[in-house]
Amino acid sequence: MKHIYCILLFGLLCNNLLAQVKVNGKITDANKSPVAFVVVNLGQQNSEQTRVVQTDSLGIFHFTNVDKGTYLLSISYTGYQKIELKLNLNNDTTVNIMLRTSTNQLNEVTITANKASVENRSDKLVYNVATSVTATGADALTAISQVPGIRVGDNDLGIVGKGAVKVMVNELLVQLSGTDLLRYLRSISANQLSRIELIKNPGAAYDAEGNAGLINITLKNTKKRGYSGSVQVNDKQWLHSPASVYGTSNYWWLNAGGDINYNTDKLSAYASINVDHDHELEGFETDIYYPKQTWLQTDTGSYRYHNLNFVAGTDYRLSPKVTAGVNYQGGKNTYDGSDHVNNPIINNSTGAIDSTLRTYATYHPVAISNAINLHSTISLDTAGGRLVLNADYFNYYRTDRSDFESNSYLANGSLIATNRNRYHDTNKQDINIYTFKADVTVPTKYARFAFGAKLSFINNYSNAFYYKRLANDSLKYDDNLSNEFTYTENTQSVYGSMNREEGKWKYQAGLRVERTETKGFSHTLNQTTINNYTKFFPSATITYRAGVDHSIALNFGRRINRPTFWNLNPFKSLFTAYSYGEGNPYLQPEYNTNFELSHTYKNRLTSAIFVNVTNNGFNNVTIARPDTNLVFTTPLNFIKTYRIGISENYSLQAFSWLDNNNQLTVYHTDAKSALSQVRGISGFGAYIATTNNIYFNSSKTFAGAVNFWYQFPEIDHIGRSDAYYKLDLGFKASVAKRKIDVSFLMNDVFRSSASAVITTVNGVRQKFTNFQINRYAMLGFSYHFGNSQNKAEKQDTGNLDERGRVH
Repeated sequence: MKHIYCILLFGLLCNNLLAQVKVNGKITDANKSPVAFVVVNLGQQNSEQTRVVQTDSLGIFHFTNVDKGTYLLSISYTGYQKIELKLNLNNDTTVNIMLRTSTNQLNEVTITANKASVENRSDKLVYNVATSVTATGADALTAISQVPGIRVGDNDLGIVGKGAVKVMVNELLVQLSGTDLLRYLRSISANQLSRIELIKNPGAAYDAEGNAGLINITLKNTKKRGYSGSVQVNDKQWLHSPASVYGTSNYWWLNAGGDINYNTDKLSAYASINVDHDHELEGFETDIYYPKQTWLQTDTGSYRYHNLNFVAGTDYRLSPKVTAGVNYQGGKNTYDGSDHVNNPIINNSTGAIDSTLRTYATYHPVAISNAINLHSTISLDTAGGRLVLNADYFNYYRTDRSDFESNSYLANGSLIATNRNRYHDTNKQDINIYTFKADVTVPTKYARFAFGAKLSFINNYSNAFYYKRLANDSLKYDDNLSNEFTYTENTQSVYGSMNREEGKWKYQAGLRVERTETKGFSHTLNQTTINNYTKFFPSATITYRAGVDHSIALNFGRRINRPTFWNLNPFKSLFTAYSYGEGNPYLQPEYNTNFELSHTYKNRLTSAIFVNVTNNGFNNVTIARPDTNLVFTTPLNFIKTYRIGISENYSLQAFSWLDNNNQLTVYHTDAKSALSQVRGISGFGAYIATTNNIYFNSSKTFAGAVNFWYQFPEIDHIGRSDAYYKLDLGFKASVAKRKIDVSFLMNDVFRSSASAVITTVNGVRQKFTNFQINRYAMLGFSYHFGNSQNKAEKQDTGNLDERGRVH
């Protein structure tokens, strides 16, 4: 009897699957060019339920799991006549439709519907910069910090509870890290951005870099017909406490920029420029608790920042099947400034100051970046097959010169002349990156397949030449501190992936294979380090749609985090007379394995359980020697980390005047150390965030924003951080038929967004504290000009849409 029931159940399931069909189609205009983002409605006769999709960049749409019967297919798009077709669906059906231009002329069109600032999709979280009140007028780094769940640290970007991420711009991986990456992102205006995507489980088509995922920044490329553009001016005033530091005050920032676009049916051209000038404060404190003494070192920097950034590009439709284009992004920025390092040494027995170390250093770093992309998209058939070709070149050239003086003082303030150290140094970094890649999408009746290959060639040259400044101010070359380093990294990668839908199930699976060959050569030490390895990076997603309102997804992925170029360079960098940093040429990549099981309800509530395992993890270790009081920092592979947690993301959609997104993440971290001088550590962490755009009128031209997040204490690599939080308030008004925008932002209202981390290394407790210097008020003004009518089609500069669908 049991077997009979199983056979009957199997028969019912098969009958249900056989009773469902697929509807595919392609929409073109009178010139047979595909029309993107057309709204397609499919409604069953005598039923109120309607399914809605949009065409992709090739004008293609898909409906799956459609019950057999009679349906009405409705197609509408601004500027074209509405089309309605009656379909009797008994088998898989393909419909090709040509839109005709509407003869009704509209004198004026007012659009009041805004995209939600945060869209939490199954595969990615999308932050729409244009609709964000608090990102208006800011830079790309500030805009990223507004994305719920992304944390901006001193030298990296990460996802709360999951680890570090890498950054792409227009799907091109940015091969910068640390301070260089953060300054590069600061050089890009938020007004140049369209959206920021947090890709949760990148598929095989993406680079395997980034432990917890990828951040993709998409630059603006408007599709309005004819000429259009905008200009903007923004002013920022930092609100520090105390207002004056080392006799310097009035910390400010001034930004101006503009963009212009021109579009026809075949041509799309765009350009933007961004200029920044500011006076800013940087700083941190490092406290080291030796058995007999306590060192309290503060580092305060006063800098003047100058930045110029330029973006330009064009795309041209050579034929109905072929488009080609070029994109350029370049810039120059300088940080002129100085650091004051003050280090009182306190006697633990008496509580009195034994002596004080003071260091003063000036810096003049200048960074120039140039990036160019050549791309072409070739349509292979009407079913959505395409070939995407990309060739990229990126150059980052940075020079710096500094003067360094360190002195020691007795408790009474008198100078210890024998402890005086003075240096002059120059350094340079020149990074050249060449990449070539090809991506092919092949749709079949069984599944959508994708294949691709990428070649990457990285060449990095860096040097640091130190000179001892003698008593007569003459310079003597220092062999022990100076270093010259060349690093090459060549990576060849191939991938294959499949995307299949069957009934209520959707399967995505892929495999990426990367062969990496690295070579580091220290000219000064005459030391060569070679590391070659081949690694496999599988990824998979299984989705089950339990009903109209419910879906369940299981994600799996393996990723890599490679050391930075500076981490591999064995040169020494002086911080003070008693502290320095040193690279590690033997540093290996770390590997991350991610699992996530999620449930989504009505695209409003997403609940997830996640597990992350990091193997061969590396981190900077600051070792303080109690016998000599010498402090040095170097990166080492020594951590294995296990993270398990739950997350909730909910969008409240009860009111038309409120655009709301909320996030809660609770997790446990267990970090195991392979070093005897560093103990393992474990503990819980939690993060809450709410993002709110509030519209004060029905046309949504006057809006406010209240954004807040709170980070509870957590495990940070081998340390434990304290709690910190941030509140942002903003207002934005659009007047003169939305041609003029005025915005105001109060960032970090309570000056509370900086963290402090406590670690114990070699039996010595250390505490690293960031200064609370993130509070500022900003006023912005922008003016939009030109045509407001959108083109009927869009040509992406890469394979963004396809990559979002395949693994």
